[in-house]
Amino acid sequence: MPGSSSAPPPPMSVYLQVLGPVRVLVGDADVSVGGPIPRALIARLSVAAGEAVTDDALIDELWGDEPPPSARQTLQGYVARIRKVLDPHRPGAQSRVLVRRGNGYALEPDATDWQQFTALAGLGRDRLTRGEFTAAAEALDTALDHWRGDAYADVTESGTVAVEARRLDALRTDATEDRLEAALEIGEHAWAAAQLDALTRIHPLRERAWELLARAHYLAGRPGDALDALRRAREVLAEELGTDPRPSLLALQSAILAHDDHLLLPEPAAATIAPEPEPEPDPAPARASDPFAHNIPLALTPLVGRRAQLADLTRLLERHRLVTLTGPGGMGKTRLALESARTRTDVDGPWLVELAGAREVDQVADALATALGLTVPGGVDGITEVLRGRDTLLVLDNCEQAVASVAEVVTAILTRCPDIRVLATSREALFAAGEFAYEVPPLGDGDDVALFVARAAAQLGVFEPDDDELAMLTQLCTELDGMPLAIELAAAQCRTLSVRQLSALVDDRFALLRGGPRTNARHTTMLAAVEWSYQTLTEPEQHLFQSLAVFEGGFDLDSADVVVGDAALLTNLTSLVDKSLVSVVGGDPRRYRMLETMRGYAALVREPDLTVALRRAHTDWVCDLADAAFTGLRGPDSSRWMRRMELEIANVRAALTACDDDIDTYLRIAGGVYWYWYRGGHVAEAIRWLSPAMTPRGGTVQQAALPVHARAVAGAVVIHYLAGDLPGVFTAFGLLTDLAADLADPAARADAESTLAFFEAGSGLVDQARAHAAASLDFGRRTGREFTAAEALMCLGTADFRAGDFDSAATHLAESAAVAARCGYGWCEASALWIGAKVDLAQGRHGGPAEAKLTRMVQVCVDNDDITSWLVAVATLACAALRRGDLDQAALLTGVVDRRGAAIGYRPASMDPVDLAAYDSEIRAALSPAALADGRERGGVLGRDEVTALVAPNPARSSGRVGVTGRDQ
Repeated sequence: MPGSSSAPPPPMSVYLQVLGPVRVLVGDADVSVGGPIPRALIARLSVAAGEAVTDDALIDELWGDEPPPSARQTLQGYVARIRKVLDPHRPGAQSRVLVRRGNGYALEPDATDWQQFTALAGLGRDRLTRGEFTAAAEALDTALDHWRGDAYADVTESGTVAVEARRLDALRTDATEDRLEAALEIGEHAWAAAQLDALTRIHPLRERAWELLARAHYLAGRPGDALDALRRAREVLAEELGTDPRPSLLALQSAILAHDDHLLLPEPAAATIAPEPEPEPDPAPARASDPFAHNIPLALTPLVGRRAQLADLTRLLERHRLVTLTGPGGMGKTRLALESARTRTDVDGPWLVELAGAREVDQVADALATALGLTVPGGVDGITEVLRGRDTLLVLDNCEQAVASVAEVVTAILTRCPDIRVLATSREALFAAGEFAYEVPPLGDGDDVALFVARAAAQLGVFEPDDDELAMLTQLCTELDGMPLAIELAAAQCRTLSVRQLSALVDDRFALLRGGPRTNARHTTMLAAVEWSYQTLTEPEQHLFQSLAVFEGGFDLDSADVVVGDAALLTNLTSLVDKSLVSVVGGDPRRYRMLETMRGYAALVREPDLTVALRRAHTDWVCDLADAAFTGLRGPDSSRWMRRMELEIANVRAALTACDDDIDTYLRIAGGVYWYWYRGGHVAEAIRWLSPAMTPRGGTVQQAALPVHARAVAGAVVIHYLAGDLPGVFTAFGLLTDLAADLADPAARADAESTLAFFEAGSGLVDQARAHAAASLDFGRRTGREFTAAEALMCLGTADFRAGDFDSAATHLAESAAVAARCGYGWCEASALWIGAKVDLAQGRHGGPAEAKLTRMVQVCVDNDDITSWLVAVATLACAALRRGDLDQAALLTGVVDRRGAAIGYRPASMDPVDLAAYDSEIRAALSPAALADGRERGGVLGRDEVTALVAPNPARSSGRVGVTGRDQ
């Protein structure tokens, strides 16, 4: 017929399957898209879920760092070939499936198996939550039927695709757990138990799977198998993570033991959003007295305004696991975050992590571990394993200096720890997955003027502006953009300037700063506020302001005097405090701190030569501090030195970072403070800072530098010992052995010999240990260096113990404890008492002598703020109680160690694989799982003072008093 044309056939449906090897169905036909690169291209576009991926991004994914010269043309060739396969009737640019969009490509199939799976899995979980168990099982079965193997099984070399594959595989495991939970509710107990047994072997760290397995066994009439599953779960978690299982697992065990079917009901698979209460901004909720509960500081001034923002944050934190407060410096981000945190009722928190000074991922991890009191090694991975079962809010403050590093750490935590939420403050968003960026608005609607009046009244005692002054204040606060810090700086000047003068002055200063090369108007205004306050200072005050900014984490008057050397320090410092440019933190002696905004401004206006001189002076001061700490932490003032180092550790970190190219200075600092890291249990941080000491130095080390190097290597030995890292111990021990042979300095040689002797004795090298310990003891006695003598005597006693000479061991250890007590060396006294107790236990003297030493050790550790040694004492007391037949006491003390140790990521049995590990195994073999669980529940709530009272000497246990300064009678 004239003018007629044949219409193209209707397009066939395109179905993409990626839950297994990549597969494409066009109509009913399984088509081939080509070799590895075309399949990788399809996979990468599938991950984008219909969004365009640029040519450059595709080239990077397909060919990496070395694309062929014709990569763009080759990419276009692959696209053309795929289009012919997917849309044969509309090839080229007319394709409706693989489309060109902007400067990239997008894939739009009619359906994908991964999207169908996720939708059905979500439907199944929703039905499970509503109690529609049969319908949930049907939806989840249909969802899981989409899987043919690992996601993207044949194309996971691409980084983006590999990440997506891991995400989908995790969702598959979640859906599998949901399906097995539904099975328990519809009576498929035996089948579910078999499936869950396999699942826990593949995924041994998934606590929900272990709980479901225990429930399946119990509901199938096998309570013994249920308890065995829970025991295996605890062992796996303790061995792999060094931590406790989550509370719900422990509650399940108690329910099984009590045959409480009500408690065996599962928690909902998905939480519902609770009503949104209006927060009260000022009072903090009551919290437990346990010092591990949280670390949010008390507010020293009332919050003015911000009720709407607090309500916003309450809602946002219910809906988003990562909320970042953004805005320029001085907008009140930190104050708002802390006020929001004070309204929280999280089971395990909240916790403030100050990131000022952190730059790299390891430094962010160190700050997290320090704030949370964790000693778990392994950096970010170790921290996430400990946090996996916790329910808390992390407040990450001052993220702007390490946005990329913080984003990496936060992503790792949130993807592995389902009950952790993060509230961050930063001048810019983190751009992490799942983040909600909330820009903190300026104060307005009268709150800005109210803040000025409140802060001025605090300066003057009484401040009641008249109508004219209120009008001027309204204009002043508007010009300050409603920034709380700028308003507070202005209010601080009310001692010397009237409101009219302030208004005139701030107008002048803002005019001077506007129009420069500034990229953000609010930032310009903040600089204007700081500049204006800075210009009110005298020249000596300005110099001091610039100089004090070299300190990180704060300083006291003596430290400032050493580093800055200002003849009128007290006068000028008082002026800076009065003008809110330096904050008084408190304490005795008083400590001071500069806000990060102020430190940044000081660095901006400071001359380069002054910066160099200040950093050198600061490093020299930290060196002297480290030298003093080495001795101070081993004497009668050790507790004070622990507190001092806790305050100064930010300055130590800053100095270590600043001098990392001067290895001798670096090792002098790290070697001086390692005892603080050891006694505080800061294992991960110590290992990182001491790692340069583990690298043999090329060439000939100058004799003057050998003592510095040896001290740092000795620190590495004991820190790796505390971490239970035997390869690290052996490496550091070998380095120390080589260095000790060349040491000419007698004090340094004696210190090295004591360290060598202790570990030689522990490893069975008794003769070498005795020789080194004897040499060290001779030096200590000749020079009156009692802490050296005490260490050497302890090493001799340890060598005797390992050699089986119990009488000689008891004599040396008793003398060591006495010398250490006399010179105030608490750690050594505690250690000598502990080894002496092990001597008693080896001879079966557990009914009094061993426990007398250990209870004394507990008190010494409390007096010296020694956390790790305290846990060692309690763990050993548990064994002594078991051997004298007090099973309840043994279970309770073991529970104390398990719960307290897990809270900081530390296991005494890992530190001492010879004796403490044997004691621990003996206890767990003798006690039933129910007894151990009960001990953990009761022991976990005991404070240190309660434990000390619990293990106090009992006259009924012993026929006579056991001495610690001579042989037991």
